Amino acid sequence: MNGCKHQEKPLSILRQSDGQIQKSIPIQFHDLAQSAGLTYRYGHKTLEKLSALDTIGHGCAFLDFDGDGKLDILLVGNDHCLLYRNRGDGTFEDVTERAFPGAPRKPQLLGCAVADYDGDGYPDIFVSGYGRNILYHNEANGTFRDVTSNSGLEANSPDEWNSSAVWADIEGTGRLDLYVCRYVLFNSHTLQLCHYTTLDGKDILTACGPLNYKPQKGSLYRNLGGGRFKDVTRESGLSVAHGNALAAMFCDFNNDGKTDLYVANDQLQGDLFLNGGHGKFKSVAVEYGVAFNANGAVPAGMGVDWGDYDGDGRFDLLVTDFVAQPKSLFHNDGTSFSQMSYPSGIGAASVRSLTFGGAFIDADNDSMLDIVMTNGHVVPQVDLTDRGQTYAQPTLIFRNTGGHFEDISNIAGPDFARKIVGRGVAIGDYDGDGREDMLIVDDEGAPLLMHNDSPNTNHWLNLRCLRRENGSDAVGARVTISTGAKKQISEVRASGTYLSTNAPVVHFGIGSNTAIDSIDIRWPDLKVTHFSAVAADRSYIINPNTKSLTSISPR
Repeated sequence: MNGCKHQEKPLSILRQSDGQIQKSIPIQFHDLAQSAGLTYRYGHKTLEKLSALDTIGHGCAFLDFDGDGKLDILLVGNDHCLLYRNRGDGTFEDVTERAFPGAPRKPQLLGCAVADYDGDGYPDIFVSGYGRNILYHNEANGTFRDVTSNSGLEANSPDEWNSSAVWADIEGTGRLDLYVCRYVLFNSHTLQLCHYTTLDGKDILTACGPLNYKPQKGSLYRNLGGGRFKDVTRESGLSVAHGNALAAMFCDFNNDGKTDLYVANDQLQGDLFLNGGHGKFKSVAVEYGVAFNANGAVPAGMGVDWGDYDGDGRFDLLVTDFVAQPKSLFHNDGTSFSQMSYPSGIGAASVRSLTFGGAFIDADNDSMLDIVMTNGHVVPQVDLTDRGQTYAQPTLIFRNTGGHFEDISNIAGPDFARKIVGRGVAIGDYDGDGREDMLIVDDEGAPLLMHNDSPNTNHWLNLRCLRRENGSDAVGARVTISTGAKKQISEVRASGTYLSTNAPVVHFGIGSNTAIDSIDIRWPDLKVTHFSAVAADRSYIINPNTKSLTSISPR
């Protein structure tokens, strides 16, 4: 589909601890959006006098909306959502008009959170925005119905700035609850633009930073069933969040069977909430060492992800940050976190980038999580005020070399050299070849569908964990696999980094191993299912009531 796929690819060079030079399997991605049929274009008519709301960006998602086993694509446009159905041949069909019949086109839509909130086996879509939210119910016939009215998820005011949203079962009820991040109070009575002085002494007007506004705080909505939700923020303990939130992600980081929550705040300290059970959370960010970045400053938190990057069986935390600030990699030490931004190599390598989306991905299936970062400034005229900075910036990818990360952006494919206004990013294997791909929002251009063309030398495993046969995804299930002496962990989540949602499939790269010695799935009700001697290079589907894995690949 793309001639770049067949070019000879460079090898990245790793230096081993004994000083010898080793050639590694190259990581390669190429943007196939155009040939795949993703025709939508983001962008502003002019880059003059854009406010913070204008440049905040949009999200995207991988989802299987029609239950055919293939990942489809959702793009959140400024005034409507776009849905592309996966044809299974590497191309997508625009089914937007059919999927959202009669949907009004009103700005400002921003992000998406995809999950089956009513347990009927089909994923639904929550869309966040400025002054509005939309809850789309999947009608199981290729269409979505707007059921926002009287759901309890309506925006409370016309200036409520809803950003990222994430689904999780916080109390083990079997129903998915929703946390919605909120940013700042921005309306006709607040500052619209701020004065900046250019390098040659001129004055320009452009977007203001978040500290010029009052913070808005996020809300937790308990799923009552029947399509109804109740705001339980205060009684849950989450009302003490600092505000200015742009992203969040649930994760059982302390392995006690209860899902916890990290909230990334923009120029306010980050929030980590420990789930104490019975719907109650405790703020522990300072105590656990994740409130500030590697420079000891409040972060401009924008993207977040959890993943075990060093294979010690504990989930570590990635938080993106503003330009001139290190992006945070917090290592989970068990009872607290240590800041590994600079020691890991990502701090210095990313300090010149303004990063929104940040995600873990095992790009080469070597069993070690790599990192991708989408970048782009919030001030279109930043090159006039800050020498060396640009509005559009290259995407970064870091290869995990064993707890340390090597910036391989310059050899991982020509599309990493392209400067884009990067915002949301979603991870998923859209063509079922066992290599995770990426969907990236360029807020001033076409989305990027980054197909993973890394050599298919290493082996892999995909798992779709369902609550029951033909049921919804078992959000919160923890999967542990063993290959030889190595163990890996992952979780089923209904979330992603900035404004976006990853595919609900649990993916593992297993290197040179041709089989998985054991798989243990701890379900949301804490029961455990065990499998032994599982063949690799396959996608499986499983639920708690079956005693065998069902292979659903090759496609």
